[in-house]
Amino acid sequence: MRVLVVSHNVFSETESMGRTLASYFAGWDKNEIAQFYIHSEVPTSDVCENYFNITDKQAIKSIFTRKCGSILTKENIQLGRNGTRIDEGLTAKIYQKARRRTPLIYLARNIIWKLSGWKNRKFKKWIDDFDPQVVFFASGDYAFMYRIARWISKYKKIPLVVSCMDDYYFQNKNSKKFLGKITYGLFMKQVRKTMKSASAILSICDKMTSDYSALFGIPCYTLHTPSTFDGPLKGDKKKQICYLGNLGFQRYNQLVEIGRTLKEIDHPELPKYIDVYSSESRPEVVSLLSEENGIVFHGSIPYDQVKQVVADSLAVIHTESFDEGIRKSIRYSVSTKIADSLASGTCLFVYGPSDVASIEYVTTQNSAIVATSKDQLSEKLLSLVTDRAKVNMVIDNAINLSKKNHKVNQALKLISHVLDGVFNKQNV
Repeated sequence: MRVLVVSHNVFSETESMGRTLASYFAGWDKNEIAQFYIHSEVPTSDVCENYFNITDKQAIKSIFTRKCGSILTKENIQLGRNGTRIDEGLTAKIYQKARRRTPLIYLARNIIWKLSGWKNRKFKKWIDDFDPQVVFFASGDYAFMYRIARWISKYKKIPLVVSCMDDYYFQNKNSKKFLGKITYGLFMKQVRKTMKSASAILSICDKMTSDYSALFGIPCYTLHTPSTFDGPLKGDKKKQICYLGNLGFQRYNQLVEIGRTLKEIDHPELPKYIDVYSSESRPEVVSLLSEENGIVFHGSIPYDQVKQVVADSLAVIHTESFDEGIRKSIRYSVSTKIADSLASGTCLFVYGPSDVASIEYVTTQNSAIVATSKDQLSEKLLSLVTDRAKVNMVIDNAINLSKKNHKVNQALKLISHVLDGVFNKQNV
């Protein structure tokens, strides 16, 4: 079966979303996978060898030229590259500004893409040459991407399956801002049109599955994020506590609280700093990742080094914001890092509000050391070195949970089952 994946991010071995997408199609025939994506990135995974990329910069130019889009093939894949992004200078700065996702940014970007020439002859020919049988849409919070996914489905008269890794539908995080209600209303209009034409939804957790099934009235399935680790990693378990991955949704604030607490504890078996590995480049965020705040910032590292850092660490951190607005917007989210952390054999240390899905998930399964308030941090951090029985228990629980829900073959079977189902139903 030929599947066209529509997403913001390219397949990768380094970035969390791209890595998750790549794991969904690991082992598929490369000739049966193609991807349309919009970020200024190059593929770093060989799960697919056929890409069409239109960046925001190209979209702006195409308003006047009606031409945009680049075809990437096997020769463009950069295995082992440290990160996927290729924008730099002013373009990179503009992208960082856009990450703030204000109503004006949503409105401007959606207008740019509506006026752009993305639906051009080159794009149509690329689609026709691949001749997909199903569209797999990794959804996000920009209306124009729903329009594109829906158009491809209608253009080729093929089923559309929507993958939801975060919730963008129940909460309007910009409701109190100027134009917030308008942009949310326009967004949800495109969402409803897309879901009405979709054949199935794949969601990240059981609660999302239940609520989305009721909201949209179409079949909905829970697709747990597969781990990219085959099993527990072998390492030296040095006196190191690490954090790896992106620092969106103000996660850096919680890291600062953990780092400062580590410095205050000053226990001989605990590190005085968190080692943070991330591609974060916002100056206002990087400035907080300082030794004064109990943090050593290393920047991004290749994926093989990520595995070694996790293997050698006393604990790996996952955290979520306590901000009320952010909590509402991520309440269904189960971080892509959770799956790897559970499988790693390194103790997972979690800090965040109990009502967020990722925190609730590991808490109910007793598969992490969990702090749900700042007052608990000191005690919970100390338990990493003073209560080895508990640490060993949560590690064992985590490994068992990983085997139950996060094996790659489980995800592959579910995706194949859903895609085969919607394809066969349409072609009965």
